[in-house]
Amino acid sequence: MRIRANLSEGAARTGAIAKDSLTKSIRISGRCDQSHAGDILLLPIAIIAFWTLAYDLVLVARWPAHTITWCFLAFAIAGGVALGRLWTKTSAIPGKGYRFHPSQLLLLALGLGYAITALFVRRPNQDDVVYFHRALSQLLDLHQPVFLRQTSVDMDAAAFSPVHLTTSYEMLMAFLGHYLRINPLYCYQVVAHVCAAFSLPFVFYWCARIFGLHRWPGAIGALLAMTFLLLADKSPFGMLLGAAQSLEGADPGGWVGFSTVAGYLWQGKAIVLILILPIALALNYRLLGQRNPADLVWLTLLGIAGVGLSNPALYLLPAISVCSWVAFFTLALFERSTREDLRKLICLGVLLVFPLAYPIGILALLKMDIIPKPIDIHMLGPRYMPWTEAVDYAIGGRAEYLRDVVLMITVPLLIVRARTGFFLFFYLCAVWLFCLNPLLARMWMANILAPTYFRLVYLLQLPLLCALIATAGPQLAHKRNVITEGLTTMFAVSAIVVSFVGSYHGISILPKDARLGIAWKAPGECQLLPANLDFAKAADRYIAHAKLLAPIWTAGCELPLLFPEMKVVTPRLVTHYFANAGNPEEGNLRNQAAAFIVGDRLGSPDRVKALELKFRKVIETGRANAVAVPESESERVLATLKSIDPGWRRVLEAGGLVLMLPGPAEQGG
Repeated sequence: MRIRANLSEGAARTGAIAKDSLTKSIRISGRCDQSHAGDILLLPIAIIAFWTLAYDLVLVARWPAHTITWCFLAFAIAGGVALGRLWTKTSAIPGKGYRFHPSQLLLLALGLGYAITALFVRRPNQDDVVYFHRALSQLLDLHQPVFLRQTSVDMDAAAFSPVHLTTSYEMLMAFLGHYLRINPLYCYQVVAHVCAAFSLPFVFYWCARIFGLHRWPGAIGALLAMTFLLLADKSPFGMLLGAAQSLEGADPGGWVGFSTVAGYLWQGKAIVLILILPIALALNYRLLGQRNPADLVWLTLLGIAGVGLSNPALYLLPAISVCSWVAFFTLALFERSTREDLRKLICLGVLLVFPLAYPIGILALLKMDIIPKPIDIHMLGPRYMPWTEAVDYAIGGRAEYLRDVVLMITVPLLIVRARTGFFLFFYLCAVWLFCLNPLLARMWMANILAPTYFRLVYLLQLPLLCALIATAGPQLAHKRNVITEGLTTMFAVSAIVVSFVGSYHGISILPKDARLGIAWKAPGECQLLPANLDFAKAADRYIAHAKLLAPIWTAGCELPLLFPEMKVVTPRLVTHYFANAGNPEEGNLRNQAAAFIVGDRLGSPDRVKALELKFRKVIETGRANAVAVPESESERVLATLKSIDPGWRRVLEAGGLVLMLPGPAEQGG
């Protein structure tokens, strides 16, 4: 009864606008309560969506890769004309009515500060070779169709996953670097990172404005959201993942939390989790409340762009739309809306299927095995894991759980309040009921893999909740109901501050381990380890076209990005690639050869002998014609190489690795 009374009070405050948002049908008039000037921030989404359509068309048609550019121009011109007509009819033209406001200086300062910092922070990530090597290899032969197989080895091997082949973002970054005469790897790891980091405060400001904040509170809200992202997660495991060969014993709690993922904003999956999801929630809220056809189009473009950025968008974007609709429908029930209003809301829910047609269609093709599933996925992690362990990956420990619970209760119910606050609260309840419910965890894990279940935590939109804390400022400045509303707001803010103090672990952008190379870097450097950069510079003329056997972590992941024409004998996930090509023996052979040169935990003499036999086979069959080993293992490995062929010799040492080649050192790779 109390909730119903509060809802009625909130509905009364919003007046006729709130009532009309539930009763008016979809129309072309386009009159709305919020200005669409900020929608200009969505234009990059339209560009990525048109590029994704072009890329997928060329991928399916098996046309030469260079035709992606021409197809993109065709889609962009046709789409731009159609969007222009729609915007004119609906008066929802992006940028229309824009007026400068001093609060935007704060946004500019935040964006520049975060972007400049991104230039100097080194955060290598071993996933880059999985995502970007195919794009680098494609640039070597643009007249070939888009590559469908593994490009980093000299034998037939499967790509990482069929769904990954539909992502177009990495190819976009590679083509941009190619046409702009920028190193494609630098364009991907640095330029894209700077652009995404710069856009961060503007995205949260735009979302806060959609949820009813005025300009100054919206700008301060963007600052609060970024503050949340700058607070270090519980464990540095995620930050060290790009450098440490072994992280056994490290606490994985919080290793892929919001702060950690925000440090990799050049990757498509990080852009989806940090930037695309809050945009999706804001667009769904605005569409359900104002029912403007332009928002339906924006959601459609967002769904296509999300698929192009990373495959988590395939299920996260539909989940946001479903939970948003459930929240709005629940709100209508508590407000005792008429049957006609509910019927129209149900019709609007049916219309939400159209924006999600692209990601849902790809999911359906994958489920029906039209897009073939991988044969073997055991290397990607367990099929099931305990719910708490999976959620801990993104949240952390007890202090972080308490902090997040305080946010999810106090911000919607005690700070934002009214209809917007109750919508957010019902949305969070829907996320917990349908996505983060332990009873449904096994079903989710069976379809998206257990180790990726943590991504559902990002549906909670904790940074956006932090942005909405700024609503407390105008409430405290308001003179009415000081005792009731003012004290309630102060209590909520105090509880949030105390919970954040209790969960504080440091600043996420600061270096974590200079010994491993996780430290500061020069703006002109890519997101690679200094040791591998030193080795690449010294060994360039020997390995640029070689078949190199190197440690999987980390040289085997980063050197292929610097030398796309080089073939690495044991890339990361080598057993996965060959198992899904129907040749698991080859993957095991190469993996054991890599274990021999690294030398860690070789074990019993029998195991050492078995690994040596695999190593000999790799060398004798010509699978490798260059070997890079850690300095500590160089003498042992060189002795084995000489027993195969006395011509093998030590050529150079750099970055902690020793390069060995057969024959004279001048021979090269």
